Amino acid sequence: MKDLRFFELDCLGDPDDDSLCFIDNFVDGIEPLSYRAGMGKRFGKDYPKDAKIFMNPENPGIKLSPLLGTTRNMILGSRDFKEAIEKHCKNEIEYLPFTLYDHRKRVHSRDYFIINPIGTFDCLDMKESVIKWDDENPEEIIAIKEHVLDRKKVKDAPQFFRIDRDPAHYVVGLELAREFKARNFSNIFWAELPLSGGK
Repeated sequence: MKDLRFFELDCLGDPDDDSLCFIDNFVDGIEPLSYRAGMGKRFGKDYPKDAKIFMNPENPGIKLSPLLGTTRNMILGSRDFKEAIEKHCKNEIEYLPFTLYDHRKRVHSRDYFIINPIGTFDCLDMKESVIKWDDENPEEIIAIKEHVLDRKKVKDAPQFFRIDRDPAHYVVGLELAREFKARNFSNIFWAELPLSGGK
């Protein structure tokens, strides 16, 4: 029987390590399209071939890690991180390469990608999850404060996906989590998501 365990991946990385590279800029020149990286929308031909992301002087850390922390609700992963996801995932994911520039606008790395799972996966138990609904429109969600996965819905879930109705949140399955651990990836922080229903 498949071991149903899933983890919500934190985009921020380690907030206590100031030596780590931390990104709060987006790809230079396409700032208005940044929402796509957080919502699972395709960039396609709108993504530049010479994409550049510049470090912000307010975040002086330059140490690289498999997952770069960011405030942008997007996944910035190294080539090894990307390959780990590709190994376990068949769902549609854009892997968008960029050149990372340091605080002096010098090339720091050409080994990173915006990893953009396209669309979302219907995975929540809507009764058990803690949801703030709009008083005027009861079908409209204002915020989901606690995500509880529905056991039946996630039975065939991919190993890396966005939560339906809350696409800025990323979920990693157990197989991919084990792959990350086997590769000794650093700067990876996650919390296991509870399951309910479908027993």
